[in-house]
Amino acid sequence: MPETSYRARRALRRALVWALLSAAGLAPLVAQTPEQQELLRQRPTIEGEAVVAPGERLALATADSQYPVTPGDVYLITYLRGGEIITSEVTVDNDYSINLSLFGTIDASDTTFVELKPRIQQIVENAIPRSLPSVSMVSVGVFRVRLTGQLAQSRSVTAWGLSRLSDVVREHLAPYSSIRSVTVIAADGDQSSYDLFRALDLGDESQDPLVRPGDTVRIAAAGRVVYVGGQVNQPGRLELADDDSPAEIIRYVRGATTDADLSRVRVTRNEAQSVRTYFVDMSGQGIDFALRDGDIVMVPSRLTERPVVYVEGQLTLPAAEDDAPAEVPGYNRLVVPIGIGETLYGVLDRLRGGISPRADLTRAQLIRAGRPVELPVSIESLFFNYRPQDDVALQPLDRIVLPRDPSTPPDGEPSVLITGGVNAPGQYPVLAGMDAYTHIRLAGGFDRELNSGEQFRVYDAEGNRKPDNAPISAGDHIEVLRNNFVYNFNRHFPIVATGVGFLATIVFTLTLFGP
Repeated sequence: MPETSYRARRALRRALVWALLSAAGLAPLVAQTPEQQELLRQRPTIEGEAVVAPGERLALATADSQYPVTPGDVYLITYLRGGEIITSEVTVDNDYSINLSLFGTIDASDTTFVELKPRIQQIVENAIPRSLPSVSMVSVGVFRVRLTGQLAQSRSVTAWGLSRLSDVVREHLAPYSSIRSVTVIAADGDQSSYDLFRALDLGDESQDPLVRPGDTVRIAAAGRVVYVGGQVNQPGRLELADDDSPAEIIRYVRGATTDADLSRVRVTRNEAQSVRTYFVDMSGQGIDFALRDGDIVMVPSRLTERPVVYVEGQLTLPAAEDDAPAEVPGYNRLVVPIGIGETLYGVLDRLRGGISPRADLTRAQLIRAGRPVELPVSIESLFFNYRPQDDVALQPLDRIVLPRDPSTPPDGEPSVLITGGVNAPGQYPVLAGMDAYTHIRLAGGFDRELNSGEQFRVYDAEGNRKPDNAPISAGDHIEVLRNNFVYNFNRHFPIVATGVGFLATIVFTLTLFGP
C-alpha cells in the first residue's frame, strides 16, 4: 500500500511538472534531431520582393496591361487646338472620378489604364476634331491597406496599383499565421477568402488578387501545420487544408528525391504527453492515415537499406556526405554502401583520397565471413595497375582491411605485436573480433622456413597466455614459433659439427702423441 501511494504521488508530480512546462511554453519539442529542430523553427514564408522602387512603379504600370486605374494616379493629356499644343494633367480622385476640365468628368472605376487611355482620347477627339490627342501616365497613386488577425500586431502597409495580396502580407506573418485562409474585406464591405498557398505554390493566380484602396486584410490562425523533411526536394513547413491527404504533401514539397523510400515514411507526433512515432506507406494514393497539427514527417533514404562493406585500417576518414561512406566514430572504419556488381577496385577508387600514406597495400586483405579471400593479385597491384580480370566482385558485409606499414609508428591506434616465424614481424592494427590467424595474415603469413604446423602462442598485455582462438585485443602479443626442424638443424648443425670436429682433433692429437 505505501508503495502504491508513492507511485501515485510520483505520477501526480510528473503531470503537474508537464502542465507547468506546457503553460510556460517549455514543454519538450517533438523534434529529436537537428534537422527536425530546424523544421520546427520555420514560420510561413512568401518568397519574392514586396517593395518596388517608386521609379520602377511608373515603368511597370505603363508596361502592364492589367494596371488598374488607382486613386492618386496622374495622367498627362496632350492635344492640338488652333495649331497650338495643349497639355493638361489630370488626377484620379478617391471615388475614381477624373475631372477632364473642358471635356467633363468621367468615372474610371473598375477600369485599367489600357482601357481608359483610348476612352479619354475619343472624348477629346469628339470635342476637337483632328486634335491628335494622346494620354500618358505621369505618376502612380499609392494607398494604405490595413492588416489584422493572427499577426504580432495589426498595422497598415503601403500599397500601389499592382500590389497583390501576397505582397502586403509577406513581411508580417507570425509563426501561427495562416496563408491558407486570408480574408480581404473591400471598402464596400464585400468579403472574399483566398488561399495564398495555392496561389504561390500551385500557381493559381486567382488566389492572389490585387489589393485596392480601402481594403482590410484579415489573417486567420494556422490550423493543421506539419513539417516535412528528409529525402524531399523542398523540405519545410506546410500548412494543410482540411481536405489535403498525406499523398498530397509529397507533391507540395516538389516531390521526393530519387533515393527516397516512400514505403516507410516516419511521422513523429506529440500525443498524450509523450512522443509517438508512426511509419506510413506513402508510395500509393489510398493512404489511410490522417496527419495532425505539429506532426513531423521524415522521408527516409533507401540508401540506409543498401548493402554495405567495411573499409578499415589506415584511413584518413573523410567527412560523410549523401551516398558517401559513413564514418564509424572512434575507430578507423568506414561503412560504404555498394550497388549491384560493385567491385573491390570500385570501392577503393572511391576512397582514393582517404587512404592513409601509412597503409601497406601489399598486405591489405579482403575478409569475407571471417576468413581472408584469395585474390588474383595483391590489392596494391590492383589499385595501381588495374586490370579488369584481376578485380573481384564484393558481397555485403565484406571487410577491406588496410594494415599499417610496419616501418611507420603506430600513432596510438590499437595494435598487436606479431613476432617469430612470420614473413613480416612487427606492430599491426587490431582487427576487432578477429583471431590470431587473421592477424598473422597481416604480417605476411607463416614463414614456412621458420614455422612448422602453424604453431603460435598468444599473450595479453600483462604477459598472460590466452587461448589461441580468442579474439585479439589491443596490446596482445602473438608469438609464432620458430619450430621448423630443418631451420633449427641448419642453424645449430654448423656449431655442433665444428665443436665435435674440434674435440675429435684434440682426441686424435692426444692419442697420436701420448705415451
